[in-house]
Amino acid sequence: MSNKVMKLDEAVKKNVKPGDLLFLGGAIHGTPSAAIAEIVRQRINHLTVVAILSNTMPLIGEGLVDRLLTAYAMTDERRSYALRRAREKFKVTVEFKEYSHFDLAAALTAGHMGIPFMPTRSHLGSDMMKYNEDIQSIDCPFIGGKIGIVRAIVPDVGVIHVQRCDAEGNAQKWGTMGVDFEGINASKRVIITTEKIVDREVIQRDSNRTIIPGFRVSAVVEQPFGAYPSYLAGCYNEGLRGSGGMEDETGWNNYVNSTIYGVKDWSEYLENLKRLHGADILEKIRIKNPKLSEPIITGM
Repeated sequence: MSNKVMKLDEAVKKNVKPGDLLFLGGAIHGTPSAAIAEIVRQRINHLTVVAILSNTMPLIGEGLVDRLLTAYAMTDERRSYALRRAREKFKVTVEFKEYSHFDLAAALTAGHMGIPFMPTRSHLGSDMMKYNEDIQSIDCPFIGGKIGIVRAIVPDVGVIHVQRCDAEGNAQKWGTMGVDFEGINASKRVIITTEKIVDREVIQRDSNRTIIPGFRVSAVVEQPFGAYPSYLAGCYNEGLRGSGGMEDETGWNNYVNSTIYGVKDWSEYLENLKRLHGADILEKIRIKNPKLSEPIITGM
């Protein structure tokens, strides 16, 4: 079994490149927060990001995102300081390419399957085709009439945070999934951050939880509380968001300095949280005695 375990800074440096199409997992649940912070820390720019309800604001506000592929973007420069900051400070105007949630999932599924597009009826009759050239319709060759199609999305690199993973990269996640399965399996390179690296035998006990097989994974990073402040099923509840005041330059700088630039890594950031808010801040949100998988006993 190959060992793909490395530090987060090394995983990001090796696998995330300027100009990449980057998939970020997490749909409020299990956001890869530590990895996002490290991408910002390394100033990897000109990214196209595909995400559903993942926290892309640090990347955007630091001028690292040229384009955002999303199914939910209830924001514009009037309501988002991050977007205004990108344009004013870094001369980057973020282009939004909008999908329905289903179309985005279908596009990533097509990428996972290695086919150029996915057929669907979901956007027929809507205005989606007017605003996104990758959402079209064709004549159905089998039953006639029109069928919608959405072009495959194949990210250069995908990042997800999971509850557990072995050293080879067999990663298991449960709870609200969003498009984590579709997006991470469509990605060419894969970074897994995990609460805990476990023995392969633990993974084999309950293989249905495996979201991606190890042979598809490029790097494994053990990072406890790597999804903080979002919650992670079976591990911890939501923590302090800490994003208040990010509507101006002072508030923004306070946030990124405390979270990213003023610390060497995510673990130091978490230690600073303990000093500021009490040594038990993380223990308060940790889920006690979670009910996870149990060994299967055979031969009885």
